[in-house]
Amino acid sequence: MLVLAGTVPIDGLGLTQGKCIYEGKRLSIGDTVLEGKYVTLGTAAMASAASVACRTLGIEPPHLITYGDTGMGDGTVKIMEYLAENISSLGADVLTLHYLLPTRDPFIRLVEALDKAEPRPFFIADAGALLNAKATGMAKHFDLFTPDPGELSFIADANAAHPAYVQHFIFEVDDTEIERLSKKTWDEGNAPRYLLVKAAVDHILVDGRVVGTVTEPLVPALEAIGGTGDTITGIVSALISSGMEPAEACLKAARINRHMGAIVRPTPATKIAQLIPAIAEAMGRVL
Repeated sequence: MLVLAGTVPIDGLGLTQGKCIYEGKRLSIGDTVLEGKYVTLGTAAMASAASVACRTLGIEPPHLITYGDTGMGDGTVKIMEYLAENISSLGADVLTLHYLLPTRDPFIRLVEALDKAEPRPFFIADAGALLNAKATGMAKHFDLFTPDPGELSFIADANAAHPAYVQHFIFEVDDTEIERLSKKTWDEGNAPRYLLVKAAVDHILVDGRVVGTVTEPLVPALEAIGGTGDTITGIVSALISSGMEPAEACLKAARINRHMGAIVRPTPATKIAQLIPAIAEAMGRVL
């Protein structure tokens, strides 16, 4: 089973978990229903994409664990504590962490609990979880990171403890720099075995070496739409949970995300909510 975890910016939402079902403008998490803008914000966008992908693959819906956190960090800690205590009983074959605020000890305890889990899930990080993994020195305990170029700049800077302190010269990352920076993160122990770098040219790396790139279909407007990185993470999580080999899953997820854009033909003003329903057709084209 695919297990997803991350906060959502909903004040007053307590620990919420359950099967995650995306239906148009509604995202059901067990008995809880998110509607409107909350369906496609951050963790919810990833979960919505994963739900569509799992349904299309004919596998069990993802299990989402979330908590409302508007910046105080309480939801982040609650999620980590719950996972650390219950990871073995959840039956996860893949665990993906998403929007989590910076915290040290609870994060390390969670990673250590995961390492002891039997069987140990395939471990993915994106967004805040990815940054936290690098900042706490726990990157090698993960299996896959899905950074954008800005996040790659942070994990490639061995001396930066926070994204605000990344060296100036790697703020501007073009496609020619992605391979160099990705290898640097691997060599310095700040990257897991697999990297899916989400950029104008998507790069897939294994052990610091590029094994594939994805450039087509080219849909420039996708670069300006918030949430398209979250959808890739949801899609690749579902593909790996279905049994697909991780590097192949990364390549196919990048292609699916681009076909999602080609189907909708977005403008920079298009919302991610308009794109997620096209994932099923995009998967049909690629798979």
